[in-house]
Amino acid sequence: MPIQRGDVVLCRVPMPSTGLTQFKLRPAVVVSKDANNQRLDDVVVAPCTSNISRSSEPTQYLIDGAEITTVGIRVPSAVRCEALMTTPKALIVCTLGHLSDAAVAAINDCLRDALAL
Repeated sequence: MPIQRGDVVLCRVPMPSTGLTQFKLRPAVVVSKDANNQRLDDVVVAPCTSNISRSSEPTQYLIDGAEITTVGIRVPSAVRCEALMTTPKALIVCTLGHLSDAAVAAINDCLRDALAL
């Protein structure tokens, strides 16, 4: 399955409380560059959470309104650019949708803040 930057994907995320033997399904946004997404077996993702209490922080991007349907999630969610993860492509179950160019630009700003770039 080709994976692109800005895709919202459903990932199997290992749970630390189970010794990483059990997984939960979680949405995440692919933030690694497309050249790496094509050639490597891993991608860098920013996890999404339905806890939007910190979504006004500069390191988080809020997916809400009509964008919820476009990206394939069910509820308003915050993209946590301060909590990046590298995940094997084998743990990506499917692509739910794709963010708009404007949303990807906003996530770029969140990443700059999170990584002090």
